[in-house]
Amino acid sequence: MSIKIRMRGKSKGGVAQVKALIKHPMESGARMNKKTGKPYPAKFIDMVQVSVNGTAAVDAQWSGAVSANPYMAVKLNANSGDEVTVSITDNTGAKGTKSIKLK
Repeated sequence: MSIKIRMRGKSKGGVAQVKALIKHPMESGARMNKKTGKPYPAKFIDMVQVSVNGTAAVDAQWSGAVSANPYMAVKLNANSGDEVTVSITDNTGAKGTKSIKLK
């Protein structure tokens, strides 16, 4: 399964703000199914990486405590025309990557 990411970013004065909306259920594994009495299997994003022109800028480790369909915003040192890439991996091995050119 591929994780879907929607992104936009803008640079002003060498500082860029990048916003990302990630489509993911973010199931912690603690919630119970009322019909079966068994827990829903854990499925959450555990690694988020942001890079600028191929150089790592942000490495974040998330857990099941993050809400479903999370929104992320970061400020980076980047100029207009630079390529920003967000790569995501969840605990089941699903991955998603999205790249944009800054305005």
